[in-house]
Amino acid sequence: MQETSEVPRVLILANRDKAAVRAAMEEFRPWLQQRARVVAEPDLATLTPAVVAALPRADVALVLGGDGTFLAQARKIRSLTLPVVGINFGKLGFLAEFSLDEIKRHWADVVSGKCRTSRRMMIDVRLHDAAPGSSPGDPAAAAAPDGPVVFESVALNDAVLNAGPAFRMIEMALIIEPGSTAQSPTVFSGDGVIVSTPSGSTAYNLSAGGPIVSPDTEALCITPICPHSIAFRPIVVSAAAAICVRIDAANEGSALVIDGQETVPVRKGQRIWIRRSSRTIELVHNPDLNYWKMLAKKMHWAARPRGA
Repeated sequence: MQETSEVPRVLILANRDKAAVRAAMEEFRPWLQQRARVVAEPDLATLTPAVVAALPRADVALVLGGDGTFLAQARKIRSLTLPVVGINFGKLGFLAEFSLDEIKRHWADVVSGKCRTSRRMMIDVRLHDAAPGSSPGDPAAAAAPDGPVVFESVALNDAVLNAGPAFRMIEMALIIEPGSTAQSPTVFSGDGVIVSTPSGSTAYNLSAGGPIVSPDTEALCITPICPHSIAFRPIVVSAAAAICVRIDAANEGSALVIDGQETVPVRKGQRIWIRRSSRTIELVHNPDLNYWKMLAKKMHWAARPRGA
């Protein structure tokens, strides 16, 4: 956001399902209206692409909720090129960096563009049916054409293939940069696989043993979930790499999950394609924190063991 003498135009995206957010807005809205022009405050439940396209022009978006609210709204407003401020009413606040008191204290810097911002990478995710006549599970099937697209979405954190009920291991074939690897698949069994952005590296990826990746790194993490192999370790690949996961065996409840929020069933023979999205989200950072300080404060990174 550029420094300006005009009254800033603000889009409010408030999670009204949270009682704390509803209560805070009673006091925050009058405070904000004295310092900015609120151009829209849509109901998040009805925030469709058509509604987003019709929103008035804004200079900044305020997302009030937790990290989950931030993830959901980031996907919805990805077509809007405006900085986004997360105000935390959740547990962790890793994306929603500000408290209500902090956003008030730093408001002048937020609207004048003096706060540090970062462009957060997103990924496009497509699920394809098996091509007619293909033979899932056959190593040669890696080079077969894709079938029709049955689902597509965008993710800020991650795309996860999980085994689901009946919680038996599933079989997958991982193909990285198929254009340069002649469609050579890495076939493995396990409870699934996570493909995460640097922003998502501290989410499910970290819990599954994947690496923490600085958010300004141009990379993607691929982390198997409980693989039936001690040799399959998490890897980091170029953000430019196309990634394909072919499903060779699945359970009745196996699913593709986007940012832990959107879920679609999957079945044997389908393929998941993941590529870097052309869209990004501009995240406004709290001046009181930096990434490494936030890791230490909120996730106790590098903290020393404590006695009983």
